[in-house]
Amino acid sequence: MKFVCVTSCITGIAHTYMAAEALEQAGKKLGHEVLVETQGSAGSNPFKQDVIDSADGVIFAVDLEVNGRDRFAGKPFLQVGVAKAINGAPALIEQLIAQINDGTAAKVGDPAPAKPVAESSDGEPKKKGFFGGLFGGGH
Repeated sequence: MKFVCVTSCITGIAHTYMAAEALEQAGKKLGHEVLVETQGSAGSNPFKQDVIDSADGVIFAVDLEVNGRDRFAGKPFLQVGVAKAINGAPALIEQLIAQINDGTAAKVGDPAPAKPVAESSDGEPKKKGFFGGLFGGGH
């Protein structure tokens, strides 16, 4: 299979490139073609659209928003932080392949599934986070 990946970390230096290398090496080890676009502080060299179109799936190993994410519209994808790609690239590739094969892979641009709203015992939605803690809804 052929995969395109985008890597990007907060500073755009070391981890961006470490994740890129890990994904490329994992692809080679598993017998798949893996191409990586790094979006770092040194800029990026975006994929040509035909490269994206020919890919079977996309891995976004990013800690920031992906620049030009709409270029990947309709492609099955997996999104994780860069650390996960650095420490577990083979598993990510295998996970995406499994999701593509069983039809459960999310596709870029598809609306996210609605998350159920947790309700408190009085039927009101629970308050979460900082304000939930302040106003008692988070307990």
